[in-house]
Amino acid sequence: MKHSKVLAGLMGLCVGDALGVPVEFSSREERTQDPVVDMNGQNSWHELPGTWSDDSSLTFCLAGSLCNGFSLTAIADSFCRWYYDREWTARGKVFDIGITTQMAIEKLRKVGILPLVST
Repeated sequence: MKHSKVLAGLMGLCVGDALGVPVEFSSREERTQDPVVDMNGQNSWHELPGTWSDDSSLTFCLAGSLCNGFSLTAIADSFCRWYYDREWTARGKVFDIGITTQMAIEKLRKVGILPLVST
């Protein structure tokens, strides 16, 4: 298999995200006292070790959309498929979505500028 810098970058993002999920919103002092040294399942969302968050999922949506050229509609549709159909989620569940992101995706669907996605 040919080495791909894009794939390596996406994998690095995903691994870093999965390492960060259990310690999201903690302080630098907390991390100094209890550094991240491996995949950990102790998190606010009760997710298994190695579970990535919405950050990776939405990056995968964007990357996949851009493979066919730049289209805001395709990007928005991909984000909606993630939110409503659970595409690109780590374990078939959307969690840790920011309020602004959630509101924006719901508005995209509500205003009808995108093809309907299943619910």
